Amino acid sequence: MQRINFDLQQLQAFVAVADRQGFRAAAEDIHLSPAALSRRVERLEQLLGARLFQRTTREVRLTRVGEAFLSRARAALDDLEAAVLGINEMSARHAGRVTVACLPSGANTLMPAAIASFARQMPHVRIRVMDEGMNDVAASVQSGEADFGLGFRAAPDGGLTFEALWDDPYVLALRRDHPLARRRRVSLADLADERWLSLARTSRNRQVLDEYFDEERRPPQPWLEVSHVATLLAMVEAGLGIGMVPSMALERSHAVLKGVVIADASPTRRIGLLSLEGGRLKPVAQRFYDQLKAMIGTRLAHR
Repeated sequence: MQRINFDLQQLQAFVAVADRQGFRAAAEDIHLSPAALSRRVERLEQLLGARLFQRTTREVRLTRVGEAFLSRARAALDDLEAAVLGINEMSARHAGRVTVACLPSGANTLMPAAIASFARQMPHVRIRVMDEGMNDVAASVQSGEADFGLGFRAAPDGGLTFEALWDDPYVLALRRDHPLARRRRVSLADLADERWLSLARTSRNRQVLDEYFDEERRPPQPWLEVSHVATLLAMVEAGLGIGMVPSMALERSHAVLKGVVIADASPTRRIGLLSLEGGRLKPVAQRFYDQLKAMIGTRLAHR
């Protein structure tokens, strides 16, 4: 059997370029010059006898061979890290890296406390939080760029396991000086004359809401659409209208905005942890996964 003598640094260089989709950004991540990084990738391509990237002046993309090799390269690096962590665990010196894809609302409300607690136990572990929309959260976990994700299920995500944790209801976001803000509950009829703001149809939050409401019972037609929940909240804060958002995205202590329940409309999204179906998390990622799950469970128990 022919042996290919590539080294760990070449695999790390290849994965870095694939993750960042560019040599310059990848070189900054692993503290190399772009020229040195390029040489490592070229050497790996020579050893494999195949091109891993298609390079143009505007972009760097994986070839078919590169796409197939990426999952194996990640697995090799993960196995090596697991072996190293196993030795480190025995000597009580923990190291490694965890990447979590997370909804921005979860990144703002849950991750700071979870990371602080985890860092006290494993101070040498590096953590990367990819705070992005649900479509990107799912894609990051599917591709292996993220070890696991925190998000919600709004459409079938092939190849992913979803562990549900709690239901997050949608509320009406409006300014505290709005006349309806004095009420604990409102009805859809109360909103007929309001200027309605909405998320774009590409948003999975919008998909949850569209699936909940039927043609005869739905909010007014929006006059303004945006792509992200944070943007919608900024528009509401600016006095441009009102709109429905997940309750997790709107802090109860917000100085300007308030979330009000719509009595005759109670859509929810189920929040949970996503991981690759049939996959196995690295030991350090599994530890963070378990700790995050336990922390969320404790918070829910004390509500």
